[in-house]
Amino acid sequence: MKQKTKNKNGFTLLEILIYASLLVLLIVLMANAVASLSHLISDAKTERALRSSAEAAMERIAREIRFAETTGAASVFDANPGTLALTSIDPFTEAAQTITISVSSGRVTLQKDANPVEYLTSDNVSVSNLTFRHITNGSTSESVRTELTIDGTNFYTTTVLRRSY
Repeated sequence: MKQKTKNKNGFTLLEILIYASLLVLLIVLMANAVASLSHLISDAKTERALRSSAEAAMERIAREIRFAETTGAASVFDANPGTLALTSIDPFTEAAQTITISVSSGRVTLQKDANPVEYLTSDNVSVSNLTFRHITNGSTSESVRTELTIDGTNFYTTTVLRRSY
């Protein structure tokens, strides 16, 4: 007489439930990690765009100040929003020109004489502060300190008017 032996090749319902719950937990943890990573990447892209826009604007403002002869009477110093009017020489035509830098609709603008307005910051950021401070070193030179706040981040530069001395 042969005895039947029980075959244990299958899984019990309890084992299947435990494995399934561990798999669901693992999937949830992975999804959470991917969501956190994508949020960090999005924040980094926003920060890079903000810094890129601010640095480009500050570099252009510094370049225009550097090539200017004097600050104009239409300048508004030590106030927000400030306006900087510069008298300068066009490097290509060597004709006198007036450059005005100010804020309009939350963006830094630059206008040369009656030419169209150029936007120095992107439309993805908002300028909350643009202040110019006039600095003179006796009668020999003239400088402008620029303070720019974009989306809560402050940027500063001080530039000497090279043609002022």
